[in-house]
Amino acid sequence: MRSKTFIFSILTILCAAAIFVVAFAYFRVHQEKTAEDTPERSYSRYYAMITDDPKSFFWQYVYQGASAAAEEKDTCVELFGSNLSFDYSPEELMEIAIASDVDGIMVCGGDSEEMDSLIDRAVDSGIPVVTMYSDNAASRRCSFVGVSAYNIGREYGRQIVRVREEMERQVGRGRAASNECSVTVFFDSSQLLYDQNVILSGIMDTLNRDAPGTHFTVKNMVVDDSNPFSVEEGIRDVFMEGTEPDILVCLSEMDTSCAYQAVVDFNLVGKVYILGYYDSEKILNAISRNVVFSTLAVDTGELGRYSVEALNEYIESGNTSEYFAADVTIIDRGNVSEYLHKEETDEKALQ
Repeated sequence: MRSKTFIFSILTILCAAAIFVVAFAYFRVHQEKTAEDTPERSYSRYYAMITDDPKSFFWQYVYQGASAAAEEKDTCVELFGSNLSFDYSPEELMEIAIASDVDGIMVCGGDSEEMDSLIDRAVDSGIPVVTMYSDNAASRRCSFVGVSAYNIGREYGRQIVRVREEMERQVGRGRAASNECSVTVFFDSSQLLYDQNVILSGIMDTLNRDAPGTHFTVKNMVVDDSNPFSVEEGIRDVFMEGTEPDILVCLSEMDTSCAYQAVVDFNLVGKVYILGYYDSEKILNAISRNVVFSTLAVDTGELGRYSVEALNEYIESGNTSEYFAADVTIIDRGNVSEYLHKEETDEKALQ
């Protein structure tokens, strides 16, 4: 028994040492990179930004917004993990940030007990934490910056009403007249069920208010979003039943891309309408080709800016708003060309 305890103690010490070594190496690389990019430049504060995929365009755009806001307060924001050769989990990056003794942390939470504990550890170490996009409400984070789930539901509800109007215009051009409209909303298994149910409530309230003359059959379907293959399989199951819905509502980029591909593969373009999420180049092109009806895009610049402002306010005054809501935008055929041009410009800026 004593030998097991000894071995466990040794492993714990080694793990802690490894974390400190990685933290020191990370901090050293950052200092060298900063010195190369901006010689003789020092900052009054240093914030760590931690996400589940630091190399994705979504988080790169959030980082751009955060960096621009940070510059106004002589602050440096570092997108943790983007300069490391190995992929570290958000929890591991939190360990590194705490060991590096940063001035503040912005983290895409996940409502896990481990992340709650790490956030509380950071706070105990004197490091304020803001959660972005996904919250850890049970932790002692000082603020959450995200989007209103109910408002997202209302926006989707408005788009469903628009699709219904489009369907009525198609009567006489191959579509049978009907007072029925079926809607399937894809829930992601990794996301909070409560938030997704709030989105569904926003959809139903909008439909009951704005389209009382139509009978909507709205159901949700949980999709395993642990990898693209399981998402694709789950969405294809909807079409394999032989009674595909009129409208698909997707709450993530991956769902949208898989739904788009399935509609094309099953030759259902123009028969099944897709309401997507996010403004990737693939989704924007699908809108321009009339495969996706519209998509909902989060203002990533606001998400980053509000996160920095929440940390600044907390450090300077000891208080900040518990919740900041970033705007969302609907992109459809009417304005997609504008966003395609912006996407091309932004991608060149990131390279």
